[in-house]
Amino acid sequence: MKNTQKKLKAKHFRYLSKEYIEDPLMYLNDFFEQETSIRYLLMDINLLINAASNAKMNSPHSHSGYNTKKLIELVELAYVILKKCNLKKLKNPLDFFKCDSDYWNYVSGECISVNDIESPEDEISRFFSHQSLGQWYEALDEIWINISDRNGEFLGNVGKEILATRELLQRLAISLHKIYENKSLPDSIANNQEEIENKESQDQTSLEQTESLKTKEEPSDDLLENEILNPKERIILPAWLSPQSYSISVLKNFFDRDDLNGWKEDIRYWYRTVITENEFWSANNENHKFSGANLLYTYSCIYSLLEMLSNKLEESPISLIDIEPSISILPECQSILIRHENKKIILYYISDEELGHPLSSLLATVNTYSQQQWDEILYDWINYALDKNRYTGDYSDYSTRIYQTIIKIIELAYLVAFSNEIDLLNQNQIPPLETGR
Repeated sequence: MKNTQKKLKAKHFRYLSKEYIEDPLMYLNDFFEQETSIRYLLMDINLLINAASNAKMNSPHSHSGYNTKKLIELVELAYVILKKCNLKKLKNPLDFFKCDSDYWNYVSGECISVNDIESPEDEISRFFSHQSLGQWYEALDEIWINISDRNGEFLGNVGKEILATRELLQRLAISLHKIYENKSLPDSIANNQEEIENKESQDQTSLEQTESLKTKEEPSDDLLENEILNPKERIILPAWLSPQSYSISVLKNFFDRDDLNGWKEDIRYWYRTVITENEFWSANNENHKFSGANLLYTYSCIYSLLEMLSNKLEESPISLIDIEPSISILPECQSILIRHENKKIILYYISDEELGHPLSSLLATVNTYSQQQWDEILYDWINYALDKNRYTGDYSDYSTRIYQTIIKIIELAYLVAFSNEIDLLNQNQIPPLETGR
């Protein structure tokens, strides 16, 4: 019988890349050998659920945004395994222990079993039987949002839902680690499964048709997941936020959202809320421009810009910028004054040499940090910008340099986008830029 299952692609997921979709074991090897151990992963899951459920249990030193992103990746990877191995759904996903041995195997030490048989595939099936991929996205988004929003209610503050979510996430983590240890994916279900399921479906057709006339049925899990996997049903992002290849027109679209000075203002305020205690982006801010929603959109645009330029860098390799780790601010440059569309604009971080080679200078500046490091930095920044605490993360000693580097990237991007429309003016009468400290 013809296999009608849609092929999973990177565009179907938020974070999982093509290579990991094709080879889930590669991801598990990279994750458990380079990122973390199962012990720390289980503690991270517990801390995330605690922090989302009760703001008083949120540690100011946690990397909650980064950990949530990694957790979403693990859920996406589990979904790939579910589909690749053609695993069945379970009727009672919260029925964890079918016999005494299941219970004792579980409590004796990270052993997931069904009737004495170790079965990570059973836990993956259980995970997606409880909720679809789309519903798990919503739950994980709630974790991230409620860690930052002190007035949020994680899963409606319903204890049984919170406990089930934590248990399922931890069981999924243990199961993925078991697959990593086994160095192989679970065995696929028998080849005749599709025929069996079709026969069962035909036997139930008349009953289902009758029931559908009596009551309005809620959409099935498969239909909910199809909304995630079917591109026709996906939400269409604004053109700038959609992943795309580098071009001058895309850079111009970035500045259609805000001009250079507007971007500098947003980023400067973002930086201030990251490094300053009790100052954060909120709907209660007197300036509506600095609401949490505006920050999230600013974050999305900056993330997309850096992602596009990092991809461009891979196509056009250049030498790394050599910056000593002890340097916390950029070297001072003489400010440059330009005119564009009858407006005078100050460039604070571009040297005369970089002025003559804006594109290569732009890519070199982006390359100050790897794409993964930029991801970590932006996640940290958005968490602390929505929180009352001052940033104390891995890059806290270089917050000023990061701020200056982002401003420099925006300035160079502006030069590249409008190089044929800009006039260079007198550079000698320009005041120094305030860094916010």
